[in-house]
Amino acid sequence: MPGFGRGIAVVLVSCVVILGVCFALFSSGLLSSAPFGGALYRYLDQALFGIRSGPLVQQLPAGYDRYAPRQAYSGPHPSQRPFAVDAEAFPVDLGAVGPIDTSLGPPQYPFACDSQASGLGQPLVDNQQGAGVAVTDSAGKIIGYSKDCQVPARAEYFYAVQGSDQFQPLPAGELPGDMTWIERDGQRIPFVIRLERGTINRFIYAIAVLQNPNLPVATADPSYWNGRLLYFFRGGVGIGKVQGKVTANTIGERRHQDLAEGYAVAFSSGTHTRNHYDVVRAGHTAAMVVAQFRGRYGAPELTLGLGESGGAVLQYLTAQNHPGLLDGLITGYSYPDMITQTIWVLDCDLLEYYFDVTAADQPRWQKQEERTLIEGLTADSNLPNRFANVDKWMRRLSLRPPLAPGSTECARGWRGLTAMTNNPHFYHRALRFSPGVRAGERFSHWHDLKWVYGVDESGYARRTFDNTGVQYGLKALRSGRISPAEFLHLNANIGAWKAPADMAPERLWVLSEERSFSAFSLWSDHNMRKTPGGATPLSVFQNNAIDQVRVAPRNRGSLEAIAAAYRSGQVFVGDIDVPVIDVRHYLDDRLDMHHSFASLSARLRIAAARGKSDNMLVWVADPAFNPAQKARDLLVDWLQNGKPAAAVDTCFDAGGNTIAAGEGVWDGDWNGRPQGPCLQRYPAHETSRNVAGAPLAGDLFSCALIPVAVALERDFYAPLDMSPYRQILEKVFADGVCDYTLGDLGRPEAIKNPASGNWRG
Repeated sequence: MPGFGRGIAVVLVSCVVILGVCFALFSSGLLSSAPFGGALYRYLDQALFGIRSGPLVQQLPAGYDRYAPRQAYSGPHPSQRPFAVDAEAFPVDLGAVGPIDTSLGPPQYPFACDSQASGLGQPLVDNQQGAGVAVTDSAGKIIGYSKDCQVPARAEYFYAVQGSDQFQPLPAGELPGDMTWIERDGQRIPFVIRLERGTINRFIYAIAVLQNPNLPVATADPSYWNGRLLYFFRGGVGIGKVQGKVTANTIGERRHQDLAEGYAVAFSSGTHTRNHYDVVRAGHTAAMVVAQFRGRYGAPELTLGLGESGGAVLQYLTAQNHPGLLDGLITGYSYPDMITQTIWVLDCDLLEYYFDVTAADQPRWQKQEERTLIEGLTADSNLPNRFANVDKWMRRLSLRPPLAPGSTECARGWRGLTAMTNNPHFYHRALRFSPGVRAGERFSHWHDLKWVYGVDESGYARRTFDNTGVQYGLKALRSGRISPAEFLHLNANIGAWKAPADMAPERLWVLSEERSFSAFSLWSDHNMRKTPGGATPLSVFQNNAIDQVRVAPRNRGSLEAIAAAYRSGQVFVGDIDVPVIDVRHYLDDRLDMHHSFASLSARLRIAAARGKSDNMLVWVADPAFNPAQKARDLLVDWLQNGKPAAAVDTCFDAGGNTIAAGEGVWDGDWNGRPQGPCLQRYPAHETSRNVAGAPLAGDLFSCALIPVAVALERDFYAPLDMSPYRQILEKVFADGVCDYTLGDLGRPEAIKNPASGNWRG
């Protein structure tokens, strides 16, 4: 998603120059018609938005039913159902293709191939019925189709280019003059890696190891290998349906120093959350790639996980769901998991629409920093949001007033990703599929994991999002930072999301093939459940006029889907015993989505599951210093020699100097202790649900509800007396308000107490 705003801005600036032409073209419908419109959008996707093109998925396999109702997953937790890697299937020989895992059900379609973008050529033909992408001969004639995107395994040499972190194919003959030379075991050797790639579980895998280029490339020689394997997990946000691209530089430029030091590196596009967020499928894929490595090079003395953002999520969940696969983790810019982030991330556009539109007449909310009172996340009136330039020009062209300057983390960090996750009719990669395929496709995280959440009778996957009873801004009300009228106005009008079957495509102009300037919507507000008859004015609540109150409906999440998220291993409940070094730069003040309190959430879950969290370190540094290599070396020492004295919580300044280290440096309100020196230097924030009273662990989907009268009796609003507003409270929260002390209604009984040792069910 980054770069979309810049791309659209380029188009819009051009449109201003030839404004009349733009209006004429768009109003005529020419730019949205085929074939011209499709070609235009494809060009804009590629040239301006950085969205990769590829062969078009023509149609689905015969008989494949995308909409068939199915129950949510109710089986055992993946850690209790070990994934059995077929030892006889590995190693996959060069020239052969790897196996496809069907333990989670048949493969999902459509599936867009990326072998050509990876430099591996066209995929193998696997059908003649038109399913998948077309495969052609040298003359361009179609010889068949590929629905599973398989390519034969191959090995090649790549060399490190001097003065960069890039790798290039090693030419035959003399070694290139721009090759990097390194020291290894007292010898000066060329920095050349043997890169093996192919497909395992339909995804493209890669194994890179330092090797003598004088040896035949078909030979996997471990002479320069240090005996340790780094499994590289990568991040991003994806909703499936694509294979993913893997080149030498996919891992080479990120793991340059590791490779030079003799570490082996394994990776798969199936363990890259940019492509999908099915963490169990990713864990199975990782296990198969590790089996391939073992079959080729032998068992490593250590297998370490490392990766950032979504790559950190996959580490936490792989360690939990597949114990024994990874010996230790280096989680960068981590979150505990993906699915529990949707609990509050799907609040973001609801809240931003409230501030930008519903409460636009309330001056305080036009100062971005004030929004932190409700959203919890950081805000800055001087930092633009992701689509600021786009929205500015759209408003000018449709004669609408501008929005308030600045941004929040919700807008700057998460905008666009919520739509892709939640709206079945939006995917920025939709043009990878033929019109017939994409017209009926369900593009959402929920439907990509329909084996987990199930599919209801409408043909759409169930969702976990739930905001019934959530008292947005409760902490701000209690502290006197907002008035009772402001609290009630917010909660009466915040609303929720329409059911998937009722949602419409996004209105993001070119990104959604939307040609109207005036319909452009940053918030997807046309997919919201709003207040019937229009928002209830603030004055109604100031006057305590109960008869004039109208209330926007809320969402109740599917308890089946929530339970399935726990049972299937999508939720990190903290039950891991391997060493973890959770590393990040402090980016909260930049409104970056990788906020620091996510590390504390993971710690709370580990402590809840194990009764302690001494296997997890939290390291935070100024962005000018990268402690990742230091963390890797410490983790190796920890695993080989026992926990060293240096294995403690730490924070670093811009020069890499230790600000503070040891027990208690991250203490604060989140764990009920006096603030430690690291938290003072790098303050943590919270989410909209934490402001509403939910615990920082962040793993509560659906709260238990209690009547407003009971909440008043139990002093939920103390020190404020809200009894004069009882009738309005009861109208706004007709179903009751959240009592977070009662836990998550959707969490299976067996998983409520991980520390019992029998939580997995």
